[in-house]
Amino acid sequence: MRVADQVGTSLSKLGLSKVSCIGLTVCLLFALMITALQAKENSMSTPVVFAEPSALAQQKLLIDVTTVGQSGRLVAVGDRGHILYSDDNGNTWQQAKVPTRQLLTAVYFVSAKQGWAVGHDALILATTDGGQTWQQQYKNLTTEAPLLDVWFSSEFEGFAVGAYGQILRTSNGGKSWEDWSDHIENEEEFHFNSITGLKDKREMVIAGEAGIVYYSDNQGMTWQRLESPYEGSLFGVIANGTPHGFVAFGLRGHVFRYDGSLNSWSTIPTHTEQSLFGGQYIVDGRLVLAGNGGVWLISHDYGQQFNLHKQSDRKLVSGITETADGNYILVGQGGIVKNIPQGNDLAIRP
Repeated sequence: MRVADQVGTSLSKLGLSKVSCIGLTVCLLFALMITALQAKENSMSTPVVFAEPSALAQQKLLIDVTTVGQSGRLVAVGDRGHILYSDDNGNTWQQAKVPTRQLLTAVYFVSAKQGWAVGHDALILATTDGGQTWQQQYKNLTTEAPLLDVWFSSEFEGFAVGAYGQILRTSNGGKSWEDWSDHIENEEEFHFNSITGLKDKREMVIAGEAGIVYYSDNQGMTWQRLESPYEGSLFGVIANGTPHGFVAFGLRGHVFRYDGSLNSWSTIPTHTEQSLFGGQYIVDGRLVLAGNGGVWLISHDYGQQFNLHKQSDRKLVSGITETADGNYILVGQGGIVKNIPQGNDLAIRP
């Protein structure tokens, strides 16, 4: 039976005349047609907007940087949807094809090819070619809040966290994302600033606003809130290479080391009151942190102590990673800077 006949039959059961039925049927079908045309028009009027190519992208605001597995490739993300990658230890950079102009806040790779980036409007992007091209996996304009970090334990299992207690989970590599906020107690909706996995990837940690720290020992299925050593915001958390251990850092240069074997916190002197925003565990007990005022710190003993370095321009550094040749790439307010461990900064210019 045709749609018009089906609608007419239904209206007849309501006691309407055949003429009335036909008239209402035509109106309903016309309304459906208009709705379909409007939907098509709306979809056509909002095309994908890609990040603009810019020769100066590496000098603009960048928020995070990482080294991609054993490949040695470097990938940095930041303002206006800019994603840059380098295959020569950060000496030259290429701009990736990215379907957004939103600010991107974090990037993570689970292998040499597969990675994710997150940003404003709860945006999640994915790449399968090492960061050269990206596709949108998720976006939620209604939240009006950014995602601030992303971490995957495998090519399938991952989490993204952000402002106002946002936490999303995927079990299929990002083909679909599920709101996971009901699995963690956060009635105050404190911001989740950072997430990481520990040496055993079943263990995960989230750190955020008001010193909150959450721990999971079952790949994020359930979470418990740890007693925090600090009431100020923690902007980052990274594994420190020890079983069950990690380092959390944040406002006014505060760094805390958690010994999971003893369930205890240690306050680590940093000799700075500049806030710390980014960091990575490198290898063999080496950790790097970076923050405001051009400050960056290196630890060679699993985060028990840190050596302090300062950039001469004093610009904010929000992300840091090590290159294959033993130097460091810093990103932040001044774009990309390549630096040797002794502290001499060399600005990369096109």
